[in-house]
Amino acid sequence: MKNMNNSRKFKEYDIVEFRHNDILFMITRFRRINWREYNGFAQYQYFVYILDNTFKVISEENGQEDVFNIMVYNNVYPTFEDLTSNIGAILSEYILEDEVAFECLKRIEHLHPIYKNRNKE
Repeated sequence: MKNMNNSRKFKEYDIVEFRHNDILFMITRFRRINWREYNGFAQYQYFVYILDNTFKVISEENGQEDVFNIMVYNNVYPTFEDLTSNIGAILSEYILEDEVAFECLKRIEHLHPIYKNRNKE
């Protein structure tokens, strides 16, 4: 029998994924564990994961290549403002083209609670 947790419904833009070359950027927003204690935007915290899949191992037995996603960065930010004030420097380490970094920043904007509330109206 499959256990399902229906207490938290999936919402659009809870996870933003962005791929550039061999780097995968995952930025996500979760409600805090005791979210009722917090008011407004403090109910959420933001997680950043950056994975690199350039690490490849070739099997000696059959010559097949296996690709591994290696986590090269992860961090938690207590507010959206903290996330946005730090994400530019983080992206510049992995993305050299300004247009590509700006596209990633536009996607991250979808995690902002004000942006989400604006789309509901």
